[in-house]
Amino acid sequence: MIRDLFDRSAYWKGWPLWPAAVFGLSLYCSDPLSDPAVQEFRTQVATEHQPGFDAYIEHNCQACHGLNGSGGGPLNASGRFSIPDFTDPSSYRQGFTASEIRNSIEFGVEGGRTGMQAYQNIPPQQLDDISRYIQWLQKQ
Repeated sequence: MIRDLFDRSAYWKGWPLWPAAVFGLSLYCSDPLSDPAVQEFRTQVATEHQPGFDAYIEHNCQACHGLNGSGGGPLNASGRFSIPDFTDPSSYRQGFTASEIRNSIEFGVEGGRTGMQAYQNIPPQQLDDISRYIQWLQKQ
């Protein structure tokens, strides 16, 4: 049995799966900012808010909130969840100032019952940048 672990023929039996695994991993780990749709949208973002947009993308906020902050991200394509439209401050659940937005990102919304969990792993500067970017979306 131990010999089977070191048998070269057993080792090579699974080799065709390696290219597929490496390709899949490269897609999963690729830079989200390199996506052409993201790059195109980024050109519409004011220069001073691009660091916030970049952090928004890097931390996958667009998955739920969408590139434009409308709440129509791919994880909410069915419209099942009530995700705030960042261009409409009246849809925010915990306030629309930069500090209230930062608080919602860092600590989640309504005790985590809404699906907006706490993102305490985001560095403080990026939290500030994302908050200012979201606040900028209110004016768009």
